[in-house]
Amino acid sequence: MVRSFLSFHVEAPLEGVAAWVEGRTGGAGVYLVPDPPWTSLYHEALEAEENPEAVQAFLRELSRLGRALAFLVQAEEDLLFLLAEGGEVVAELRRGPELGEALWAPEDLRPLLEGARALPPEQAVRALAPRFGLHPDHAALGFLDLLEAEEEGGLPEEVVYLE
Repeated sequence: MVRSFLSFHVEAPLEGVAAWVEGRTGGAGVYLVPDPPWTSLYHEALEAEENPEAVQAFLRELSRLGRALAFLVQAEEDLLFLLAEGGEVVAELRRGPELGEALWAPEDLRPLLEGARALPPEQAVRALAPRFGLHPDHAALGFLDLLEAEEEGGLPEEVVYLE
């Protein structure tokens, strides 16, 4: 099975993120997972859409709560990594047959993103996440992964589900 996933992460408390996301579920489910100082978001509608522009727009708004990251992997071949602060995307790594190639970032992040560009997409996600203090397992999950864990009774109790 070819794997795709989307994860968002914001440096903000779970309660604040839950209040913010209430009107932004798009009529679909959103899982919130605390990993202080981060809160991870797994958005069903955005994951299913696989639209990089929609991911970027959501991340820009999310970053008004705190520094925010997005990891999108499509069909195990394409990678989109975004870093946003204060409503603006400040770094982007895009690579793969569907997404094309792009890399721009502040000078201090360029070597990190250049190194990640050479890795397969999921490995790149796992390499980038710890550099921002984020657990790599949280970065490499998507909505469908959490849905499956919930169906198997394997979700930790601190996970919040909003619809």
